[in-house]
Amino acid sequence: MRAAVLQLPGSLRVIDAETPRPGRDEVLVRVKATGICSTDLMVYQGRQSAPLPIVPGHEAAGVVDVTGPEVVGFQEGDPVVVEASWGCEVCAMCRHGQEALCPDRVSQGRTRDGTFAEFVVAPTRALHLIPPELDFSLAQALISVACSVRAIRRGRPGFGERAAILGPGIAGLILSQLTGENGASHTTVFGTREWRLAMASSLGANDTVNVREDGWMERALSLTDGQGFDLVFETSGDPQALIDTFELVRTGGRIVVFSIYDGPVDGIPAQLLYRKEVSLVGVRGGGGGYPLAIDLVRSGKVLLDSLVTHRLPLEDAEEGFRMMERRDEGVQRIALLP
Repeated sequence: MRAAVLQLPGSLRVIDAETPRPGRDEVLVRVKATGICSTDLMVYQGRQSAPLPIVPGHEAAGVVDVTGPEVVGFQEGDPVVVEASWGCEVCAMCRHGQEALCPDRVSQGRTRDGTFAEFVVAPTRALHLIPPELDFSLAQALISVACSVRAIRRGRPGFGERAAILGPGIAGLILSQLTGENGASHTTVFGTREWRLAMASSLGANDTVNVREDGWMERALSLTDGQGFDLVFETSGDPQALIDTFELVRTGGRIVVFSIYDGPVDGIPAQLLYRKEVSLVGVRGGGGGYPLAIDLVRSGKVLLDSLVTHRLPLEDAEEGFRMMERRDEGVQRIALLP
């Protein structure tokens, strides 16, 4: 099979590799589309640790090619989405139904070879049937939808609340479609690029704020009559954005951190945890969110068409990373088509 292998940070080669074989309860999936996520970019740049060489990628959809002898519920030709990671099944977290928090969680493209290849093997518990009419280049983004579902569940937007979303990447733009669906009366999206903020408006955001403009914080707070937002999602991965959430959130409000950072973040105003009695909540992955994510896309409550902006052959994977590094105009999610 063809696979894109990260040899060293910033050095990706497409090679002929051995096609993996499924175990007794595993499935071999022929990858039809796999997305380049910001986490993949961090692995590519060496900002996220991974054993090298490694096949990156963790967001993929495809068809069942071969099933192991003990597999039930899947057959050759079934269209599926593959979870980004899965638990060990034996640790305390897994045994208590908290597989998403497994300390030995298998993470595609980070702890084992990932999805930038023609084939990938996964256990049946990490596979979900998808509607046959759903384009695979869109279906790969179901992983991002599942992660957003988990973020919503962690943040618990209430009826009539005001929500803020920092970062109009694919996660932020999915969240902008879900906050109102889950009760928020007003959603404001914050970013640095006008074309992405325009996308947020087209997908349901009530207001947008460009944080590069003078006086942006004052304008943002004026949208809440100076009280601050009930719920703030940080999805940008920018340390300064995390610091800004403490000023944006109202007293007694909630901050949901839906980002991966390079390391410790200096300058967090920890005194506001007491003064404003702020709840700070983390989110890890999309565990438990996949069935609902599929339903949301099937029903049209989450729209993905405008979010997948580019489709490239697997051989152009490195160019895809460079497009993201350059922050090319109009580039949102890039789907690789092995």
